[in-house]
Amino acid sequence: MSVAGKAPNPEKGKKYFALLDQALCNGSWAEIPELARKTDKHAPERGGFTLAARTEAQIASASHRPTSASSAGTSSIHGLSEAIPRLQEAIASGQSVPDDAYVASACLAEIHWLQEDAGAALKVLPQQNVSTAVSGEPTAALGWLEVCVAKVAFIRAAALEANGQASEVREVYRAAVAQTPGSRSPELRRWTERLLARACMSDYGRTLQPTLVTLTGSLISFRAWTSFWQRAPPQASGSGAKNTRVDIPRRQVWKAYYNLLSVILSHDLLYNVSATARSELLLVPQRAISTQQYMDAKIRQRAELKRVEITYESLLLNETQFPKASQTNAEVELWIEQAVINWKTLSSADWTDEELGDGGKATLGRDMLDILYRAATKTFHSNAILRQLFTVHAALGEYDLAIHAFNSYAEIVGRRKAKSEKTGMQELGSDDDDDTAILTASEAVRVLCKNGDREQAEKALEIGEKIKEWLGWQRSDEVDELETTEDVKTGGARPANNPILSRLRPDTLASAHRAIGISQAHWAHITYDTDARAGLQKNAESSLRRSRSYDENDLETAYVLARVLAETQDVSAAIEITKRAIAAANASHADDDGEREHYIKQRQLVPLWHLLALCLTSRDEHDAAVKMCNAAFDQFGESTVLFGRQGMLDSNSRSRAQRGLVDSMDDFEKEGLLQVKMTELTLIELMEGAERAADFSDEVLRLYARLFGNPEQLKSASKPPQTAASMAPPPTRGGGGTLRSIVGSIRPKSARNSVERDTSRQVSSNLAALPETSPGRQTATNGQAAGPPISITVTNENGVSAEKSQREHHSHHLHLPFKMRGHHGDFREAGSLRSKKSAEDLNEKTDGTHDNQQVSPPVPPKDTAVTDHARTAVAPDSLAVGSALNSSVAADTPTDPQQPLKEIEHNRPPGDWPAPLGHERRAPEQDVRLPAPHPATSHGLALPSMGSLHVRQHRSSILVKVWLFVAALYVRAGFFEDAGGAIEEAQRPVEAFEREKSAQNANALALFEKGWGGGKSVDELWADVWSVKGDLAVSRELPFEAMEHYEQALTYFPDHLEAIIGVSDMLMDIYEEKMPAEEPEPPLIPNNPATSPQTSKPSNPPPPRLTTAKSSLASAGREPPPNARSKDPTPAQLNRLAARDRAYMLLSTLTKLGSGWDSPEAWFALARAHELSGEVGRAKKALWWVVEVGESRGVRGWGESVGGGGYCL
Repeated sequence: MSVAGKAPNPEKGKKYFALLDQALCNGSWAEIPELARKTDKHAPERGGFTLAARTEAQIASASHRPTSASSAGTSSIHGLSEAIPRLQEAIASGQSVPDDAYVASACLAEIHWLQEDAGAALKVLPQQNVSTAVSGEPTAALGWLEVCVAKVAFIRAAALEANGQASEVREVYRAAVAQTPGSRSPELRRWTERLLARACMSDYGRTLQPTLVTLTGSLISFRAWTSFWQRAPPQASGSGAKNTRVDIPRRQVWKAYYNLLSVILSHDLLYNVSATARSELLLVPQRAISTQQYMDAKIRQRAELKRVEITYESLLLNETQFPKASQTNAEVELWIEQAVINWKTLSSADWTDEELGDGGKATLGRDMLDILYRAATKTFHSNAILRQLFTVHAALGEYDLAIHAFNSYAEIVGRRKAKSEKTGMQELGSDDDDDTAILTASEAVRVLCKNGDREQAEKALEIGEKIKEWLGWQRSDEVDELETTEDVKTGGARPANNPILSRLRPDTLASAHRAIGISQAHWAHITYDTDARAGLQKNAESSLRRSRSYDENDLETAYVLARVLAETQDVSAAIEITKRAIAAANASHADDDGEREHYIKQRQLVPLWHLLALCLTSRDEHDAAVKMCNAAFDQFGESTVLFGRQGMLDSNSRSRAQRGLVDSMDDFEKEGLLQVKMTELTLIELMEGAERAADFSDEVLRLYARLFGNPEQLKSASKPPQTAASMAPPPTRGGGGTLRSIVGSIRPKSARNSVERDTSRQVSSNLAALPETSPGRQTATNGQAAGPPISITVTNENGVSAEKSQREHHSHHLHLPFKMRGHHGDFREAGSLRSKKSAEDLNEKTDGTHDNQQVSPPVPPKDTAVTDHARTAVAPDSLAVGSALNSSVAADTPTDPQQPLKEIEHNRPPGDWPAPLGHERRAPEQDVRLPAPHPATSHGLALPSMGSLHVRQHRSSILVKVWLFVAALYVRAGFFEDAGGAIEEAQRPVEAFEREKSAQNANALALFEKGWGGGKSVDELWADVWSVKGDLAVSRELPFEAMEHYEQALTYFPDHLEAIIGVSDMLMDIYEEKMPAEEPEPPLIPNNPATSPQTSKPSNPPPPRLTTAKSSLASAGREPPPNARSKDPTPAQLNRLAARDRAYMLLSTLTKLGSGWDSPEAWFALARAHELSGEVGRAKKALWWVVEVGESRGVRGWGESVGGGGYCL
């Protein structure tokens, strides 16, 4: 029997029809002809379906090449025209099943679409979709019919879009997104992906001019896209649909999705977590929303952005190959640019750690670094990636890595620019234009000058010269100055003759010249070369004026220029520039885009208001200066705008509704506000007295607590074994009591009483809204302060400065004699004499004094009657802040790792015996530390990261500055006991920070140098503390104790301004015999009051008069006998000469430094040293410089106007 004679088998028909449907859904096109033949045999009524199936197989194997160029196994797209009549006949016959007619119509429309005939495709498309659920056929093609539904929607949308029918296209896409087609088969996934991709890209194209409606519609489409991929199973490796083409690569869709979320993030839109309609998917943040809803919306937004970011990055890196020499991966660099922009937004104050999820902003920064380094594996010497690495590393506090990235960036850019200028052709890969390169270099100067130390300042100066080179600035300084002067006169920008300058934007030129000026001004402030300082300041002024010619409204340029002018004694010009900048900023407030931009300008105006106040104080306009200080706070309007609503003291715990502007400021801005308040108290002291200013000292402490939180967190570091600091226990205070609160026992009794008596006066109304805390428990500690840990010795064994071995320009740092730490009153190392003339001058000076009277050393006064203000009752207003800032209780156990041994027992006094072997310069000590625990038993606590250590250094320095400011205020007011308590409070954060830094294996040099970040080094903080202790001892008329404190300060930081001036004054007092060289020991047996004054006089005659070249014999013209020779000076006279010469050496060095060249006190002390040395001419010059500097000096240093940020806002 032949095969053709067999009758159809319905069961086999169903079977083969199902297999054919499955093959179509899976894209198994090679199986289609055989299955279609068997289906035609056993189910002849499905002829339309099998015809469409064979045509689909031909379409899948067709190519875009012409028929003549096609291989034997494929057919051309235009060769499919033969199937069009058969499909039309099958559709028009009416004998086919409705589902088969729908499938055939979809196939026919696909042929017309592939032949780029959109009109014909629209005509043959079925007008209504067929629901597979109501199909009553026993052999319904459930799978392929669903694929045809998605195919029909795609072809209809594409054809309408080709015909320009935008409104109909949006309806089709909206319906497709709402239906969310399935993903059960490969072909269904393919057509659904093509449909959703076109829908997403169409909606994304309408967001180029974003509105709330377009962003919402596009977000709906993209969420349908991501929902489709979450439901779609992974493709099989052998799937036939794997090699099929798609209209839009899925990587492009994910990129658009990421860009859409970036736009939403940049516009600060908020997700509506309780949205019931799609039109309310996004909200404007100004709408009323609860804190919990706001938190949930932020968390959801961050999660969606991170998910899309990971997906797109994975696709990008997997599908991108490492570029060849003639290629560059531009898409990777564009992705990096957008990722860094989003990272900056998420790292701003608008986002909190809780909203960002696990790890907060720290993890966010690390993730950004990982993205950058992964992207670097797909690029070669990418300028964009190096530039962003510099940005992110600097923001995370990894300044060394940031500068390394910038050095690589500058080297590559410089090499490519040089080659381009030589060949006249743009080298491939030099994607950063001149504006971007110069702006990056300008930002590097800001990072170095704001966060660096001396070495970084020198690097900033080099970058400034590199910027000049990139600008093509080859002319001399005289021509630059002349042109700048003419530009200032005309008020216009200098015409750019250089081709590079003509291509740069004005804001780029302004930033470039501002960076050059900042680098020059910063280096002039810290350089040791006194001859170069004036030239550097002049060049800085010239560069800053040129920057203002390109951008007159830039506040940072105005501030730096005004400060440079003030430092060069041109206060009038500084006042004029500051006033103009403030007036221009206030006039432009009406043109601001919103409230946020308005407050950004006001925040930048705070240093300008402060600088203006300091300039006014140089003219003795103290009332106007106080108004300027108040204006710095009043410009924000209500105090709640700046400080937020009433709430907890710690700013980190405030909710979104309670946060103020200070919660979004960095530490440098907060320090600037604190400096304004300290200047205001200084002005109150000048106008109303120190006691009146002490009444308001608690305002500074409250402001610190509001800005930086509870200062007790800076004292919580565990104490590791000490490694590199000197053992010098501080003297015991006689008062005994310590602090019970930040303003309780510290505030003097008279101050507390005066506040209680007079509550009507409110000098600082801007702090009216500061939060008050409930009264806390009062704690008391012992008056014995713990000794400071070991500190470094700054000199080497040969007495040369430790920095001299590193840099040649440190050669003058030779502060002799250095008193070893832990040896109080030991002056065995006397300074070298400058000349033999010093001894002769001393002999001549003492001729008329020793003959007539015997100078007796003054005896230090006994316990001075000082009012114990620490024991008075605490005022109610001071208890408000005290609970949050209670001092920690002193430990009973000793904290020093070493303790001095008892005196060596001899019959003679210990001082008459030589020191023990190996302790010639240091007292014998015994190590009392416990053995270090084994690493396996130690606690696995992670050390603070570099960024957090920089933050703690800055905040500890600010806290120490505040306490020492309060202590100095109490000293001038005569509240010595309270001043001692404030000094103890200042000492505690220094000890905690030293322990924390030592735990990171810091050596002596690391404790001496500040390094990166704001604030001061550990040794400089100790020097500040010991210097204020010396000031307190001077006020108590304890000169030897004061000198001991000053010497201790100099052992920590040899260039300390106040300590050098204080110790120099005492050294010169020793020379003038106003005080003895050594502290007299108290008598063991008190003198008999009945003893006559004659019996108590010493019986030794005064030393004989020395005969020198300037003696009376020489002045009388008589020659001394031949055998007569001048006697050598006595040891006492040598000590006096050494004291005078050491004071001269310290002061002459100080006046060459950036910290002392404009200090009237330093120059006045130097003039005194010149006068004592007989150099009257030099003394006059120094005194004239005192007058010149003093007339143009404010009540505080010019650098205090911006806090610790140097010359950068």
